[in-house]
Amino acid sequence: MGRIDLRTVDLSRFVGGQIEAQNEVERYIYRGEISAIRMEGNSLMVELAWMAKGEGFPPIPTRWVVSDNKPYRASLEIYSVSNIGPSSPEVGGGDRICLQSWVVNETTVLFPADGSRMDPTKVEGLVIPA
Repeated sequence: MGRIDLRTVDLSRFVGGQIEAQNEVERYIYRGEISAIRMEGNSLMVELAWMAKGEGFPPIPTRWVVSDNKPYRASLEIYSVSNIGPSSPEVGGGDRICLQSWVVNETTVLFPADGSRMDPTKVEGLVIPA
């Protein structure tokens, strides 16, 4: 575990996985499913199949509601990037990547396709195409 350079990571293992971005200062938490992920110059670009916003955060979301599928972008100039290992022995899966910015007070975690998942059926207002 420890600091890594995203330009050297095989990002394809996160397609079908999920992303969670949270900021306690601005009081938001989002979780969504990754449909595409890539580096563009010095920025990480993540496109989402769906996205949910947690209401009641902080401390813990009391419910999840559908949110716009906006792409997520993080400039590596203001984020530090670390490998934080698998979710847990119970969940298993590959290693997660954590992006943390003290500039914007955001912590973002990338979960691989075989890692921890939020159940999209628990998201109010979300319609998943068959």
